[in-house]
Amino acid sequence: DMFMGMTHHWCGQYDFCDKMPADLAKMWEENLPKYMLPVGMWKGVRYGMPIEHGNFQQMYINVDMFKKAGLNPDRPPKTFDEWLAAMKKLTIADPKGGEPTQVGFAIRSKGHPVGITDKFLPFAHAWGARMLSPDLDKAAGYANSPEMVAALTFFSDLVLKDKVASLAFGNPEDAFGQKRAAVIFRESWFFGWVKKNGPDVNFKVYALPCGKACPGAGALFPWTDLVYKNSPNKQMAWEFHKFISNAKDDLEHHQVQGILPVWTANLETAYVKSRPDYQSTKDMLAQPVPPTYFHPKSNELATAFGEAVVGALFGKGQPKPLLDDAAAKMDRILKD
Repeated sequence: DMFMGMTHHWCGQYDFCDKMPADLAKMWEENLPKYMLPVGMWKGVRYGMPIEHGNFQQMYINVDMFKKAGLNPDRPPKTFDEWLAAMKKLTIADPKGGEPTQVGFAIRSKGHPVGITDKFLPFAHAWGARMLSPDLDKAAGYANSPEMVAALTFFSDLVLKDKVASLAFGNPEDAFGQKRAAVIFRESWFFGWVKKNGPDVNFKVYALPCGKACPGAGALFPWTDLVYKNSPNKQMAWEFHKFISNAKDDLEHHQVQGILPVWTANLETAYVKSRPDYQSTKDMLAQPVPPTYFHPKSNELATAFGEAVVGALFGKGQPKPLLDDAAAKMDRILKD
């Protein structure tokens, strides 16, 4: 009857969603932060309720590792040039030429290509690149633009040339939680993950560094709560959602999950202000809004793009031809 998903998939590609009743849609739109208004919409119609505020990457740093490397954890790198210099100081090379014993950056290189694309996009957006045209109808000239080639070159060089990230470290979250990596880019929910899985990690959270542009508060995964259009109980499902659509319930259930509430009224509550990502979230939202790619085939498009990122990371080709191939595949997906 009720399910979680991305509106542009379940309502755009599969026609699976029930339109939200007008009075409930009005209530949500009056209580959401402006940047979240498109989340849950498809073709101007509201179907879903955004699940999480702060669902965009921020920079988590290990305070103790920064201090040990002679870096000030209270003055994080603001640009990618400064960031790369810091990553080099935070990396401890193996004197025998093997894998480093500690790296600056916990990089995502394994798993589904969609997730790898998501973790690369802050670099792309910082270089002024975008994965698709503004109308989301063309990849060539965007996914393989000079800016994107430069961003992917920088990203793959972290592993292949600068050696401040390692493909041998596996899951980036584990590498950060086990104090083998000093920095990771992750969403607001990661605060709770670290508290649970790396309770002795002394960390702080900051806005992502900027390049030609700032990465901004964007994500490939605008999760929402939705109702199935053919459910025999959809009226009851909407009544339930109305019952819990208030500031008190929004705060309570997000607090239990350890994630940020979505109602504007809750963004300055004691719970939110006590979190380590309170200021960094505000700083990220102050940056220009980055491109979004809420296309019904976004998973297929991000898969094709992510394969180019993986290829570059593993040294299976140069960024330009890999991205040329990806852009051609993406244009075929858009035309199908």
